[in-house]
Order: sequence, then structure tokens, then C-alpha cells
Amino acid sequence: MTSPHPRIATSATLFCAALLALAGCASDNPADKALPTSASSSQLSTRTAAATTSNSQSATTTPSTAPRGADRSTPISAEVVESGWTLSESGTQVSYGVRVRNTGPAASQPSVTVTAIDANGSPLETSQSGLGSYVAAGADSYIGGTFIDSADIAELEITTDPGQTPNRSQQPVVVTGEATIGGYGYSPRIALTAQSNSSEPVDSPARIYMVFRDDSGTIVGGTFAYTQSAIPADGTLREAPFITGFAPADSTSVEVTIAASTM
Repeated sequence: MTSPHPRIATSATLFCAALLALAGCASDNPADKALPTSASSSQLSTRTAAATTSNSQSATTTPSTAPRGADRSTPISAEVVESGWTLSESGTQVSYGVRVRNTGPAASQPSVTVTAIDANGSPLETSQSGLGSYVAAGADSYIGGTFIDSADIAELEITTDPGQTPNRSQQPVVVTGEATIGGYGYSPRIALTAQSNSSEPVDSPARIYMVFRDDSGTIVGGTFAYTQSAIPADGTLREAPFITGFAPADSTSVEVTIAASTM
């Protein structure tokens, strides 16, 4: 057989050498190397730990994806700070109150689910309450209500949901209020003042959540009422609302949260 021309053999040799050099460079590319197994496991554990938080008083699950407007590095959360309840003298109704703190990085609209539990651990009655207005980051909100079929109550079981947060371009409507109480029972005298940061009137009726405290500052119950008039823009509402439940006999002060929306 005739031997290949020397020039052709030399060109083929150079071409093969170039191909081998390119293959060697590709194998050294860091992007083509697999991540160590320990690094992947560590990242998964961190995400799992950050996704769910809980405490002895509330079971709070944080969404895996933070809503727009929230700092995605910190989960939004609503934490139960304190609570209390009182069974009526007739033994037929329960007045309860809950204080919730927005521990997240942005304003949110938390909701609270309260269940009356008997001595055997069985649920008697459940109530879910949500706020129509935003609670600022780090601020507290109050939820009060009445159970009408929980005479055998032994404790409260409370869970929270942090709710939605406003968009970055959205100015959250925040309503603040103060109240005083005189008397107790089903017709105490409540004097309410309320203000809003909204440039529009806040529609009526708006639900007024109330939490009652005794002389020592302990929560002894709660209930709710409704505003009779709109909260004026850049103004103050002054009313004497009628409550829907009862104020325990040892109630000496009241704290309020107004669940409101603009007209």
C-alpha cells in the first residue's frame, strides 16, 4: 500500500492534538463539576428550618415564597403574645381575648383562629377572625370574641396566619383606636376614639375588636362591636359603641383594634 504524503500525515497529527487540548480544557471547567453532597444537604436543611416556625401558643406556617412587598430574607409571621378568657356567671358564654404581634418585616393583615377546648382535649367551639386593615411590623393587634356553647371550656387553642402584605407601591391603611370602659356585663359604657392614615374615609360599619384587662393587667376576656359612622380622612371618630358579648366583672381597661377598609 502506498504511504500517505508526509504533509497530509503532519496535518492529521496536528488536528488530533488540537482536539485533545480542547477536551482537557473542558474537563477543567469548574461549572462542569458536581456540588459536594454535604453542601446540597446543608442548603436544604436551612430552607426547611426557615419555612416553618412555631411556639407554645401558636402554630404559624410561613409561605415558601414571600408576598410582594415583604423582605424575602425574613419570613412574615404573626405570634400570640398573650390571651385570656372568662366564663359568664350564668355558665353559658365565654368571653375571650387575644393579643397578636406582627413579628415580620412588613405590614400585614393577620388572622386568628381560636378554639375552646374541654378538660379531655376535645374541641367545643371555633371562631376565626381576620383584620381588614394592616398591622405595622412589630406592632400588636387585639382579637376578642364570645363563645356561646362552650360551658365546659378548660383552655384556649390559638393558631395564627400572618396574612397578606401590601405591594411595595401600596400605602397600607392603618387605623388606630383607644377606648375606656365603665361598668361590666352586657351593657358596659365604652368610649371610643379612632383615627386613620388614609386620605379617604374609612367605611362604616367597621368591626372593633376589644380585649378586656383587670387591675393587674391580665387579659380576662374580649368581644367586638361596630362603628356607627365612617372614620373621617385626617380626622377623629368619637363614638360609644354597643358590644355584642359581655365584659367580665373584673374588667377595668380595654384595648382595641379596628378592622377597617376604605370606601
